[in-house]
Amino acid sequence: MKDKTVITGKMIEITGSMPRHQIVKKVVNTFISTEYNKKGKNIYFRYPVEKIKNGYLFISRPGHKKNFDFKVDIEKEYGIGEGKHSEIGKDLKNKKLENEKKFDNFIEALTDLFHCKENDVEKLLRKYHLIRGFKTGAKVEILLKILKWMFIMEDIVYWDNEGRAFLFNFLRYVSIETDDSRLKEALEKIKSPNRLKNFMKKCGIEWLSY
Repeated sequence: MKDKTVITGKMIEITGSMPRHQIVKKVVNTFISTEYNKKGKNIYFRYPVEKIKNGYLFISRPGHKKNFDFKVDIEKEYGIGEGKHSEIGKDLKNKKLENEKKFDNFIEALTDLFHCKENDVEKLLRKYHLIRGFKTGAKVEILLKILKWMFIMEDIVYWDNEGRAFLFNFLRYVSIETDDSRLKEALEKIKSPNRLKNFMKKCGIEWLSY
């Protein structure tokens, strides 16, 4: 079996209030310009996308669907397991239990990120400076930077659907739901925006669109 070849591309920087269609265009064009003449079996690509303590957050390709999607590289030290949506949701739920006021402030920052009002996480951290103080789970800086790129991935994979909104509302639902049995059922059954909307309705949570 041929050894795996990993090619590291240039850093992809997404900042300011760049809308999602421009973000998708910039990210996909970077993939094309870097990879168009280097494709082949056992060839993989990785791109630094965010500066973090002691290094960078990377995304890698090919993704699960092997089109223009990608994977956000989740390291063990980030504190969210494999980075599954359910693991991130539970992390947020624990943060809410720790300090509801700080959690509400975190959701405000996440909402700005979701709507692309501000794509620079460092600026969000300065604006919502109180959210840095959580003792529970993943560091807020890491969490926001990971979610930023998960939102972008959802836009690329589900451009004609509600991918970005599905992830955002799923996280809101998991962190707010107080009925443990209903939450367990939801984590097993939620596979689409419509199914999530039904569970949110039972919980009295409004669906927020991009």
